[in-house]
Amino acid sequence: MPASELHMWAKYFEARPIGWREDNRTAMMLQSQGVKQESKQIFPTLYQLKKWEDQAENETIMKKSLAKSIFGAKLQAAHKKD
Repeated sequence: MPASELHMWAKYFEARPIGWREDNRTAMMLQSQGVKQESKQIFPTLYQLKKWEDQAENETIMKKSLAKSIFGAKLQAAHKKD
């Protein structure tokens, strides 16, 4: 396996830790029984999942705001020239 593929797998398992589905189901059952704590506070896998989603959302917002800026327009124009 090339190092690049190993790196991609590491990122995948960082974003989707092993066992997160089971923890999510358990968290939903606990919430239905009245537990008020957030699931990401109880389960580290769900905390990691939420953290990764927040990072992806922030990245998307930054990309959209960059595209609307003057600098972003210049970058896109330079890319089109190539």
